[in-house]
Amino acid sequence: MKIYSIIVSFLIVNIFNATAADYHIGPNQDFVSINTVPWKSLTVGDNVFIHWRSEDDGGAYKEKWVVNIAGTAAKPFTISGVLGPNGERPVIDGNGAVTRPELNYWSEVRGVIKIGGSSIPSNEVASYIIIENLEIKSAHPDYSFTNDEGNVETYQKNATSIFIESGNHVTVRNCVLTNSGNGLFSAHASTNLLIEKNNIYANGIVGSPFGHING
Repeated sequence: MKIYSIIVSFLIVNIFNATAADYHIGPNQDFVSINTVPWKSLTVGDNVFIHWRSEDDGGAYKEKWVVNIAGTAAKPFTISGVLGPNGERPVIDGNGAVTRPELNYWSEVRGVIKIGGSSIPSNEVASYIIIENLEIKSAHPDYSFTNDEGNVETYQKNATSIFIESGNHVTVRNCVLTNSGNGLFSAHASTNLLIEKNNIYANGIVGSPFGHING
């Protein structure tokens, strides 16, 4: 009986560990663009690697999306930029960006990358999320994007490079957040945020006194 229990426990642990996967995006990678990654089916422990692109390879990624995954302390969900040969961060540009149609979330006009707050994928709170080594820009009312229904919309004045609507244990590290209405915004429902070693600058609306972490 003890041997049987050990075997069952071993199989359960290994099945759980096998669910985690790595997704590489960029030139000569498995995924050519961010929107080709199956965001609605990503899960705890998965890692998304966004590789820097030169202008010859397409330059900035003009894509936007929501992250709504319940990770754990032992197995967080991570989005990591893979730096270029001279330390260049991959650029996520909200100006002219397109949302993956298979996603469904509200407040698309509020940010380039949104944490939590979606019906596809669906979780009450996005948890243990890490975003690092990216430049995220241009969530600004001067710019527009294509939403998940294929319609063109304009960003609101309070749009942000990263909008954390509902997140717990979210880390934003070594990113550049710029050229947006707000550099970073977290709603009151979010808790346990770690914002470290970022360059947040040149955000805001001319003539408006409202802004969050603009630098």
